[in-house]
Amino acid sequence: MEKKNSKKRFSRVQKKEGSILIAVLWSLFFLAALALTINVLITSQLGLAAKLRDRMTLRYLAKAGIARAIIEIRADETEGYDAVNDPWGANEEAFKEIGLTDEGYFSLEYLPPSSDEDGKKQYGLIDEERKLNINRASVEVLKQFFEIVAKVSSQDAVDIADAIADWRDEDDEPLENGAESPYYEALENGYACKDAPFEILEELMLVKGMTQPIFDKLKDRITVYGAGAVNINTVDTMVLEGLGLESDLACEIVSFRSGNDGLVGTEDDNVFQDTESILGSLSSEIGLSPANSEVLEGLINSGIIGVRSDYFRGYSFGRFRDADMSVRIAFVIDRDEKIRYWREE
Repeated sequence: MEKKNSKKRFSRVQKKEGSILIAVLWSLFFLAALALTINVLITSQLGLAAKLRDRMTLRYLAKAGIARAIIEIRADETEGYDAVNDPWGANEEAFKEIGLTDEGYFSLEYLPPSSDEDGKKQYGLIDEERKLNINRASVEVLKQFFEIVAKVSSQDAVDIADAIADWRDEDDEPLENGAESPYYEALENGYACKDAPFEILEELMLVKGMTQPIFDKLKDRITVYGAGAVNINTVDTMVLEGLGLESDLACEIVSFRSGNDGLVGTEDDNVFQDTESILGSLSSEIGLSPANSEVLEGLINSGIIGVRSDYFRGYSFGRFRDADMSVRIAFVIDRDEKIRYWREE
């Protein structure tokens, strides 16, 4: 009898120990699963924190590039005129891969229109006055410019020029080929005509007749900043042609500016220090036909061509040397060091 009871007690003990073992195993399983889950969560959080830290570092590197741009603008000692060989211009020493940490650096670079520079990377700022100001240009200049630079038909050029004039003026009376609020409000997703100056280039996409292909051809050669005079010391050949100069003369002007070494942005560049010297310098150096002289003189007298720049666009990159990461800040700054445009990518 005692032997039988002993076996029952032993069996109960075995069952109890087996239950405890199962419970312990389940506990270990859940603890392992919890540890794995926590590890995954912590690892992802640490990865996110590292990415945020790296992006913040890159952002400050890019901002340091903008601070350097301000320093170089301050270093410009020519008050009455501006050219690419000024400190803010083509200046690799000041703007190319300037290291601030063991791993990070900034670069201020721009990619000129490929038709001029074959896509060659350059370092420095771009003055906005090398472009046509769509807030200031007359309807006649806009028509001619769009036809030559954007290569649109004469009628399309007229339509877009009139629509731009209606968009930026204060009245609500449309020009013959333009548009005011009734036209825009009748669109599927209607909106009012601004009747005020353009503030950013992309606003041009809201104007009647403007399309993405046309905008893409124009965007590097138009601006919304400045007093309206195109700087003959920095302008490219396409903009000069768009203003009405013959192609050969436009090329000769740009070539003359580069000096004896043929390189833009060097000490021997020929610079027009005032508008009064433009015709005389070009006549003596490259020669001007009476027709070309008349066109150029008309542009100078009407204030379309000048020699000064007060607004500058830059693209500041913060980068790591051994990682495929970067932050780019596109900005426009004026002579008073006021940021007029800022876009971070």
